[in-house]
Amino acid sequence: MITLIKEESFKLLHKRSTPAITIILLVIMTAFGVIAKSYPKFYDPRTLFLGSFTGDSWAVLFMIAACSSIIAMEFQYGTIKEVLYRKYYRGQILVSKWLTMLIYSIYFFVLVFVYSLILKFVLFNNTFDLNQKYGAEHTVFTAFSYGLIGDFVGLWLILSLVLLLANIFKSSAAAISVGIIGYFALGVVAGLMTLAIQKWNWLKWNPLNMMNLPGQMNTPSISKVTMLSTPELAWGSLAYTAIFLAISYVVFKRRSV
Repeated sequence: MITLIKEESFKLLHKRSTPAITIILLVIMTAFGVIAKSYPKFYDPRTLFLGSFTGDSWAVLFMIAACSSIIAMEFQYGTIKEVLYRKYYRGQILVSKWLTMLIYSIYFFVLVFVYSLILKFVLFNNTFDLNQKYGAEHTVFTAFSYGLIGDFVGLWLILSLVLLLANIFKSSAAAISVGIIGYFALGVVAGLMTLAIQKWNWLKWNPLNMMNLPGQMNTPSISKVTMLSTPELAWGSLAYTAIFLAISYVVFKRRSV
């Protein structure tokens, strides 16, 4: 298993897109920081910081593309056969890809966390204090940290579904397209779902409602809309992530090569 993870990490690190994506992410975050510095009346620096200068949103898109391609490309180019011939179990192959993507996602979120703090101190050191109150319960730093934690849990709920879809499509381009389009579609449907929950209470347990976790972590009053507590949303997200990954595991083991 460790050997497989090392091989997957090696392939990921040697893709031309990997360093390029990191540079693009940092450039985008810097651009939003500079814009907020230049036009504070239109772009509130504290609000942008709490949103990690849009870094978390871009990290989600990059991870969707990475998870879509890591499986689909194996079947598209037939390299999955070479791995299977080395007497690895299918389950080991799939789990190694999951763990590689987990490490990659942690890398992105640590990068976003650290670089957001750098931008804050470089561009907005005297604009706002990390220890000042944000809302009734949290400081700015706590709200920022909670937001990223919630985004990370929500990210893996999305990625578990993306990894399932990647097992179905033979083309990496198709898997990436469906993953990204589905991500934006889920955001729209999730908003509409909150209206349905008010009428049919049992719908509060659907996976789309779990996507409200990041917002509720900093705004507990959202629980009146989601009809679930923050711990319930967190555990629900983890449970659905496990379910989608389990289905993906079954599909992968039965897929013809």
